[in-house]
Amino acid sequence: MTGPPVAAERSVATGVVRWSDRLLDGSVAGLASWTVVFHLARWTGAGRDGALGLWLVVVAGWAVLRLLRPAGPEVTVPSSDAPVPDVRWLVGGLAAVAALVAWVDVDGLWWPVLWAGLALLLLVAVRRSLPSAQPPSSGAEPSPAVPSRAAAAAVLGLALVMAVLSLVMVRPDQDDVFVVNRSTWIAEHDAAFPERDTVFSDDVLPVQRPAGLPTSLEALVGSVAALIRVAAASLAYLGLAPLVAALSVAATWRLLRGLGARAPALATWVGTAFLVLDGAEHGSFGNFSAGRSWQGKVVFLVLVVPTLWHHAAVWGRTGRRRHLRATALGVVAGLGLTSTAVLVAPAVVVAATAATAAHTTTGRARWDRLGWSLVAAAPAVVVGFGTLVAEPQRLGDLAATVTETVGSGVVATFDPLRWLDSGTEPIGVVRMVFGDGVGTLVVVAAALLAWSTVGDRSTRLLLLAGPVLVFCGFLAPGVLDVLNEVGEADAIAWRTVWVLPVPALVGLALTQVRWGHRIRGAVPSRPVLASVAVPVMVLAVVALTGTAITSSANRGTELVWPPAVDLPRPEVDGARGLVDRAPAGGRVAGPEYVDFAVSVLTSRAKATNPRSAYLRGRHADAAFRAEDRRILSHALEHGWAEWGADALVDALDGLRPDAVCLRARPAVGDGGEVAGVLVDAGYRTDGADAACRYFVPANP
Repeated sequence: MTGPPVAAERSVATGVVRWSDRLLDGSVAGLASWTVVFHLARWTGAGRDGALGLWLVVVAGWAVLRLLRPAGPEVTVPSSDAPVPDVRWLVGGLAAVAALVAWVDVDGLWWPVLWAGLALLLLVAVRRSLPSAQPPSSGAEPSPAVPSRAAAAAVLGLALVMAVLSLVMVRPDQDDVFVVNRSTWIAEHDAAFPERDTVFSDDVLPVQRPAGLPTSLEALVGSVAALIRVAAASLAYLGLAPLVAALSVAATWRLLRGLGARAPALATWVGTAFLVLDGAEHGSFGNFSAGRSWQGKVVFLVLVVPTLWHHAAVWGRTGRRRHLRATALGVVAGLGLTSTAVLVAPAVVVAATAATAAHTTTGRARWDRLGWSLVAAAPAVVVGFGTLVAEPQRLGDLAATVTETVGSGVVATFDPLRWLDSGTEPIGVVRMVFGDGVGTLVVVAAALLAWSTVGDRSTRLLLLAGPVLVFCGFLAPGVLDVLNEVGEADAIAWRTVWVLPVPALVGLALTQVRWGHRIRGAVPSRPVLASVAVPVMVLAVVALTGTAITSSANRGTELVWPPAVDLPRPEVDGARGLVDRAPAGGRVAGPEYVDFAVSVLTSRAKATNPRSAYLRGRHADAAFRAEDRRILSHALEHGWAEWGADALVDALDGLRPDAVCLRARPAVGDGGEVAGVLVDAGYRTDGADAACRYFVPANP
């Protein structure tokens, strides 16, 4: 009587798994193909609509071939019931290191000491996870793990929750001054893709970002927005963001299934819940999840990195070519999302392949798989070297004399004494991403100890690959300085910790251990209850001691209904008021956050100061009048002229904005001084709202 329901349940769950994986791989393949089409369009001068049309044809062809092709055998996973070896002394040592990192600022010459001990412990763990001297077993592979219908439903529910969270959570981020502005410009201009600045000019001034391969996601959002006739900002915030947030859950779930997690659905919930609670630091994994899931770098972190770990590991384990192709597509997709891909993607691909190939191959077969993994990662390596050529940065020091080079530049980078006392402190990177305290302990301990919760040697080695790359490699003394000296990569070097698939590691570490059996007195007769209670208690402590990404303490985050674009409120209303009052191609001026919203909403009017960091750089020559922009923006924000009324008058005369927003309720005073200067400079009032008092030229 129980046979058919069980079979039906497995059929439903298998269908959810299959379509979830297909949607993930299809999304990554679509991003990869768009990256190629985008750069072909750039190099040939093709227009926006032609490029989008070509991409749609490619995507349709890929989808048809994928649907017609047999699904093939499911990926087999290691057994979750393999005995866990006794590694208590290693676990104790690594746990002590995690506690030190969580609460002590180990900087200066103390970092090399801690690093040496940590590296020794990790390398011993690697040694104990390597295959035995005997050849790999040629016996039958284990059967694929099929989740229950309840588990599949739980994951689908979590994906829906994260999608809704991305819709109702408003946490403005000024990276959108570049990111979403570019999409908006492309949506509003049926022409070739821009190569130069679109924030302050129409593809005229030098672009704010360093030279290198431009990312392509912004162009895709703008092109699709033009096709379906919606605002690019609305498509990014209310379309792309919830889609990526939902897919991130599927990506974590698939990675955990591939790792042979005992309860992958539960682990996915636990890891994702940790992300929601991880909002204390601006650079945290939590803040690079649902709250910013429309940005390319976040798409890379939450979708592409787990995909690379999964497919590269399966390629190393099985040698199936479709996983190698999926790995290569993931690398190319990453290049279209963020410059960080040149550092993270090759490391993940090679490490994951090496970890699993070590247990399933020997001799030439092993080297073949490693070699092909290098081929898959090659696009990122080529782009990285190409960036150095495009922007030589400090490589010019190589042409200097030995005397000149020995204290600076590339040669100085390899001074061993500098390696010991890093200029860019590794502990600073840890604080920037993980913060300190209980939350830091949880995530660092999960990264260092997840391997110890599984018995399969291949999976243990795979789980060790991430922390070895990060802590023994990127955070080794001097390595961050090398990256900065050779490529001025300090702006993205901290993202090397993105090698770690944090939600999967946290979920696995907290759910894989059978707490009801492993902890004395933990009610052995009810292990399921214990396996849920322990993660819940840990997450409760994190919630009580940390900051959730939904908290107002997290840079003023708001939860709103109905869903709204992720722009400052009420400044977004002021931005719309400015745009309505300005002619096409005109300039508007207001407080910085009002200008920020203007730059995101439209490219038809140019904001004076949408982001202070963009008032310097290659585009900021004398004609740019950066200081005048700063003076005017500050006065409109605070209601008084800090540098004097004469300086404000000069700024108005030099910039001549077509519409001006003076903050309606300055923090101090009533803004009368600035209002008077505006009137004396030839402006008249033109209404007010909750955000702004508007001024326009009296004689336009």
